[in-house]
Amino acid sequence: MRKTLWNIIVSVNFVLIFFFWFSNSSYLIKSQDVGDIFIAFGRITGLLSAYLILIQLFLVSRFSFIEKEYGFDNLNKLHRWIGHFLGIFIISHPLFLTIGYASINNVSYFHQFISFQTSWEDVLPATIAFLIIIATAIISIKKIREKIPYEFWYFSHLPIYIAIAIAFGHQTSSGDVSTGVAMKYWFLINILSVGTLIAYRFLKPLYIFSRHGFVVEKIIKENEGVYSVYITGKNISEYKFQSGQYANLIFLQKGMWFHHPFSYSDSFNGKNLRFTIKSFGDFTSKIANLLPGTRVWIDGPLGIFTLGKSVKNKYVFVAGGIGITPVLSIIKSLPKGTDSILFYSNKKEQGIIFKNELKENGIKTYLFNTEKDQDRRIDANKMLELCPDLSDRDIYICGPTKMISFLAENLIKNNIPDRQIHFEKFSY
Repeated sequence: MRKTLWNIIVSVNFVLIFFFWFSNSSYLIKSQDVGDIFIAFGRITGLLSAYLILIQLFLVSRFSFIEKEYGFDNLNKLHRWIGHFLGIFIISHPLFLTIGYASINNVSYFHQFISFQTSWEDVLPATIAFLIIIATAIISIKKIREKIPYEFWYFSHLPIYIAIAIAFGHQTSSGDVSTGVAMKYWFLINILSVGTLIAYRFLKPLYIFSRHGFVVEKIIKENEGVYSVYITGKNISEYKFQSGQYANLIFLQKGMWFHHPFSYSDSFNGKNLRFTIKSFGDFTSKIANLLPGTRVWIDGPLGIFTLGKSVKNKYVFVAGGIGITPVLSIIKSLPKGTDSILFYSNKKEQGIIFKNELKENGIKTYLFNTEKDQDRRIDANKMLELCPDLSDRDIYICGPTKMISFLAENLIKNNIPDRQIHFEKFSY
C-alpha cells in the first residue's frame, strides 16, 4: 500500500511538471527555429533534474513512511538508479540551453556560456551547484567509491545541500515555474522535500538525543579487534527498536565525530543498548579508546532486517564474521522453543564471538572455518544437507556483501522462494 501511494505521488508530480512545462514552453516546441526547440528541451531537463534531486532528498531523509517499506538496500538501489537519470538530465540542461541560445543569438557556444555566467540572473550560482553535484556523482562511481573510506564518502555528500540551496533561485527566477500557480507548486514541493529531510535526519535524532541523553556505559572486548559498546541513558526503557535493526551513531568524543551505521547486537532489554563493532582500519579502530560517559548521538532505529518480514514460523540464520550482530539480536528475541538453526562462518576459529550467549540460547549451531577448509564455505547444498526442510523456513543472512549476494542467488537457484530470503547489505 505504501509503495503504491508513493508511486502515485511521484507519478502525479511528473505529470504536473510536464503540464507546467508544456503550458509555458509549447510555443518553443512549435517554433520552426531549431534553437527554440533546444531551449524547450533545456527547460524540461532542468525541471526534471531539480525534481529528481527532491526525490533523492526523500530517499535519504529516513522518512519512516518510505524507509519501513523499502529498507536500506532497496533505497540505495533506487537512489543509484535515479542518480543515472539525474546525471543525464543535469548535463543535458546547460548543454541544450547553450546550443539553443547560441543558435538564436548567432554566437559561439563558448561566448553564449560566458554570457550565461556574466549576464543572466542566478546562473553563476547554478553553475557552481552543477559542479558540486557532478563532483559528488564522480565520487559515487562504484570503482571510486570502493577505494575511499566511508567517512570521506559521507562528508563528500554534505556539499550537495549547499548546491540545492544556491540553485533554487535559478529555478524560480526564469523559466516554466517562475510565475503563478507553477511557482507556488514549485515552492510547495521544495518545502515538503527539504522539510522532510530536516525533520527526519536532524530534528528527530535531536529529539531522541535530548530525551534520552545517551552515554557510553562501558566497552567490553569480545576478541581481538572486536568491542561491544554498551549505551545507557534517561528513560532507556522507552527507547524501542526491533531486533535486527541498526542505527547511525556519532560518538561525541574528540577524534570520533564520525557518522557510522551499526546493528544492535542484543535484543531489547530496557536497560541498555549494545552495539558490537569490529575494527576495519577506519575510525572503528578507535572504538577501544572510547571513554565511559561519552555522549552518543543515535539516529535510529532503522532497517527492515526483522522478523516482521518473515512468512514462516521456522528460521535459518546465516552469519558471516561480524554479521552475527543483528542475527544474534533476532535469535535472542525469539520465543523459547522456536525451531531455528544458525550457520555461522568465520575465517578463523578465533573470530567467533558470542560463543557463550549462543550456547546459553541453545540454538542449533553449525560453525564454518573458511581459512582452515575452503570447502567449508556456506552454500545452499550444505544448508540443505544439514537442514532438509530449508524451503519451509525463513532465511536471514548477514555478512560480507559478496557472501550475501552469492548465497541469496545460490538459494534461489535451489528453489528457495525469494520472499523467504531476507538480508540487508549495509553497503554504501
